[in-house]
Amino acid sequence: MVSSQEMVKVALIGCGAVSQKYYAPALQALEKSRLLQVKVLYDPNEDSLAHLLQNFPEACCVRDLSQISALGIDLAIIASPPRYHARQALELLRTGIAVLCEKPIAGTVAEAQAMIETAAKTSTVLAVGLFRRFFPATQAIHKILSGQILGEIESFDFSEGGYFRWPVKSPAYFKKDTSQGGVLMDIGVHLLDLMQWWFGEPAEIFYADDAMGGVEVNCWLHCKFAQGFTGKIRLSRDCQLPNRYLIRCSKGWIMWEVNNAGTIKLGFTGAQLALKSKIYQTNPGKPDLTADKPCYNFEQSFASQIINVVDALQGKQSLLVPAEEGIKSLKLIEYCYQHRHLMHTPWLNERELITARLLNQQS
Repeated sequence: MVSSQEMVKVALIGCGAVSQKYYAPALQALEKSRLLQVKVLYDPNEDSLAHLLQNFPEACCVRDLSQISALGIDLAIIASPPRYHARQALELLRTGIAVLCEKPIAGTVAEAQAMIETAAKTSTVLAVGLFRRFFPATQAIHKILSGQILGEIESFDFSEGGYFRWPVKSPAYFKKDTSQGGVLMDIGVHLLDLMQWWFGEPAEIFYADDAMGGVEVNCWLHCKFAQGFTGKIRLSRDCQLPNRYLIRCSKGWIMWEVNNAGTIKLGFTGAQLALKSKIYQTNPGKPDLTADKPCYNFEQSFASQIINVVDALQGKQSLLVPAEEGIKSLKLIEYCYQHRHLMHTPWLNERELITARLLNQQS
């Protein structure tokens, strides 16, 4: 356990887009509050490393992960491409360094399980970067559903998609042998994590995609739960979708727009009026709003996630997303890939469709 009197010493593993856009601003803000200090940067790409060094000029750049254990690091944030997650996390966990690993926790369930077992053997913290759980909006939905404030869940409809614009450095993102998956493994891991956090594990899943031997650009799922309700999920990297989650309950409905950290919409069965609710922090014992203090936004959720891990390291609170939670969405993804069907493709002629089916069997 790290003393709460000391600043936590952090290594940032992987200095690409997610580190530059989200982790670096969060870590800089937490350095100012003297919660932590970024001491080490690691990335084989010199340009990415140089970019992050501008944010953390006092950090030491290392060429080999084995050097990190000698530098007194308490926490490593792994933000490298997913194919490296397991290998890097295992190496660090074996030396007793706590790990916050970006999503997905690993490329396979077996790798993730090995990470969990190693963390247990070394009594080391292992958290997963599923930052959407730190949104005030998703936490409010969890509270509403677990308390059955809108009654029993009856159905849900989730969709996420648009033209792919993430600033990738190489085509590896789109190759099956280097990416482990497509849109389901990428944004789907967030969606499936929230779904299971809110509803529990589905009893039945039907999954279809357009991978046809490569990685899927589009996919859809139909899920059925033991309580009797069902839900539809649609994901895409080349098609603009509504980007909203709709949950219908016996007394009303909840709508959440993807990545809107601080707002949800609520409607009530039979009512012609609905609410668009901005979420504020409040005192549980004092039913009033602190009007000038809305909950944190999308970017601040990264800082909240890091604070949660630091607090866990210092014994102040439990992890919100421990590895045992982070592996759940990966298990669903692995199940989907093992039981995939070809998506409905009415634009293919009969000959093309035969080829598509053959390719799909090889996926």
